[in-house]
Amino acid sequence: MRTAGLFLLFAAGAAAQATMAFTVSMDPPATHLFHVKLHCDRISAGTQDFTMPAWAPGYYRILDFEKYVSNFSVHDDAGHSLPWERVSKNTWRVVTADAPAVTLTYDVYGAISFAVQNFLNENRALLSPPGTFVYMPGQLARPATIRLELPARWSTVATGLEPVSGQPHTFSASDFDVLYDSPILMGGQELLQFDASGVPHQVAIENVPAAVDRPKMLADLKRMVETATRLIGDVPYRRYAFLLIGTGNGGVEHLNSASIAFNGNSLTSENGYRTWLSYVAHEYFHNFNVKRIRPIALGPFDYEAENLTHMLWVSEGLSVYYEDIVVQRAGLMTRAQFLERLQNAIAKFENAPGRHYQSATDSSWHTWGTSGVGNDRNTTISYYDNGSMLGMILDLKIRHETGNRKSLDDVMRALYRKYYQQQRRGFTDAEFREECETAAGVALTGEFEYASTTKDVDYAGYLAYAGLALDVTSQDAPGGALGVNTQTRDDGKLVLVSGPAPLAPGDEIAGTPKALNDLMSAGKPGDPVTLHIRRNGADQDVTLTLQKNRKRTFVIQPRPDPDALQSAILKAWLP
Repeated sequence: MRTAGLFLLFAAGAAAQATMAFTVSMDPPATHLFHVKLHCDRISAGTQDFTMPAWAPGYYRILDFEKYVSNFSVHDDAGHSLPWERVSKNTWRVVTADAPAVTLTYDVYGAISFAVQNFLNENRALLSPPGTFVYMPGQLARPATIRLELPARWSTVATGLEPVSGQPHTFSASDFDVLYDSPILMGGQELLQFDASGVPHQVAIENVPAAVDRPKMLADLKRMVETATRLIGDVPYRRYAFLLIGTGNGGVEHLNSASIAFNGNSLTSENGYRTWLSYVAHEYFHNFNVKRIRPIALGPFDYEAENLTHMLWVSEGLSVYYEDIVVQRAGLMTRAQFLERLQNAIAKFENAPGRHYQSATDSSWHTWGTSGVGNDRNTTISYYDNGSMLGMILDLKIRHETGNRKSLDDVMRALYRKYYQQQRRGFTDAEFREECETAAGVALTGEFEYASTTKDVDYAGYLAYAGLALDVTSQDAPGGALGVNTQTRDDGKLVLVSGPAPLAPGDEIAGTPKALNDLMSAGKPGDPVTLHIRRNGADQDVTLTLQKNRKRTFVIQPRPDPDALQSAILKAWLP
């Protein structure tokens, strides 16, 4: 991505380039079709390529948006049809001849209700720009405008894009990196607003019960925003939009907005509301960590291929860590509630057998090739979960080594100033470590080994820096265990990595990781379980006996006799 700080570099070039003007209509919405028209000039003589991205920023999967495109056609300004051909799965090549400008029209099918996919029905629409708007290769710096023609009954539009003065439902983007990072929510949403640090923040709400206190929501969001911006020391946008979309689960961060799906009914309980605040804080904190504080691989983007990095444990994991830090420091979560969530997060990670097989850096690198983060709990991990633990470790280590004069907050601020504001680029893996070690004043060899290996973590030792004790116990848990560890190969086959006889490494096990885990969860110790396997090309059945399912629990409590430094660290860490 090109962040706000980079836009100035391209201002002169952008001014010399004509705007790409999109118009999107959606009548009748029941067809799930967005009708897109693009008018552009200053095109290449002879032929001009138009390409649709293969993925969306913030969601690290190849989505092949072009498969939803139909009815593609091109005309010149005189209305003459121009020939074209599809030269790759997501590129259309137009024979422009001497035409000074062309108009493209095409339809985009949207029927998947998810934060990065297009969706349209009679009541609402979420427009995902990477899956809607084509670009000209090599010309991502072109500015763009988007004019929306809404169905008759619709009245609301919410987006982080800049509105064009005097033109209803029309928005501008300084370049295509901004455009592709700015979803648009339309329909009959409830639109609210609050100001924080003098900047307007729009809140678009769907499916939140009337019983949920709207003024409290806005007041709490304001406190969360102000806490996060104080932590970093800047408000890097002119406007921001919280798109609280539909029902379901899954949020995606953007440069000036966030698309967040959740169960609105959960906000009616105290715990559900507090969990929601952390969820929103996670996506909001991403406007710093990922959108501006970012690994160098995550921008400028290649929209046609995977953008690989070992550092998603930093981009996502540290955002998980800071979501609760921000909510707690905003006074919206008590210290005890924070520690309870922390001990549950440790238990979740430590009880997943995949922690013995995959590191945080490996999980970050390989996420593009899986169907989900930590999709096979037996041999993979979530860099969200592990990264959050690593964030705590780095934070407490830095505080301890500096006598509570520095923290991970200082690292985040330094990264923001140095690489986003001053150098206007992302950081390398080595530069991130260098900033952490500069703040700590010592080498952090052991801490970064935790990120790159499957070494067991000394949680108790780090929590002791803040005057906290960790009690670990093991107890029987529901279901049973088979003692098997599996891996899902690239061909989709579930393969045994290790396990008891008569199984052997390399056996193909019929089913999915979820089906295998469900089988163990449904049984009890002593139950026989039959697995259908394939070995050396031959099918056979193997019967095993379920063993006890043991889980570890983790409880964090204040030490009765903390010293002065431990007390100071705890107070500064969790006021």
